[in-house]
Amino acid sequence: MPKESITSPRTARRRFWLDPRFIIGVVLVLVSVTGVWLVVDANDSTVPVYAAPSTLPAGVHISADELAVTRVSLGGVDGEYVREGELPAGDLVVTRTVGDGELIPASAVAAASESAVTAVVVEIPGELPASVDIGTRVDVWAAAPNDDDTGFGQPTVIVDSAVVAHISDNDAMVGQASTSVEILVPKGDVATVLSALANGHALSLVPESSVS
Repeated sequence: MPKESITSPRTARRRFWLDPRFIIGVVLVLVSVTGVWLVVDANDSTVPVYAAPSTLPAGVHISADELAVTRVSLGGVDGEYVREGELPAGDLVVTRTVGDGELIPASAVAAASESAVTAVVVEIPGELPASVDIGTRVDVWAAAPNDDDTGFGQPTVIVDSAVVAHISDNDAMVGQASTSVEILVPKGDVATVLSALANGHALSLVPESSVS
């Protein structure tokens, strides 16, 4: 009698786990989950596409490892944007400003050798106007130093419609705060900007919308 009372519960438990109804139930759940996954996967028409991780001004260099990737459904515009892994090889630039988070248009990517602009870094005394940011179009003004070291002469525009590519404050020297700005200028104006820098001209950046 004691022996039967000990073995009976074990037998009952063993039969529960081996019950065919339990196994069939598990199989049905797995089949149901798999079926739902297959339906969802079949209806997922999104594809990975490159996007701008921040504002990319026209003329700035880009590479695949610097871009963000997002999944979107392109629908009727498939082919108009650059899919992940399909960025052309070589040194590339964007030919127009691409906003933060915007998908990269295939038409806005070109070889750097075909770009009409190049980057130049200029030092601007003090702070920039609040409206100047990455991607802002600005006119570059320059004022030559007076011969008697009493200041600077009348400023003139040396570059029209440059694009701000990067901004970094430079306040290493107390009382000499300035802002280093990388601007994208037409290749034909590079010599003019470099000459102004070499001759100690005072440079200013004025947003196009501020010039009447």
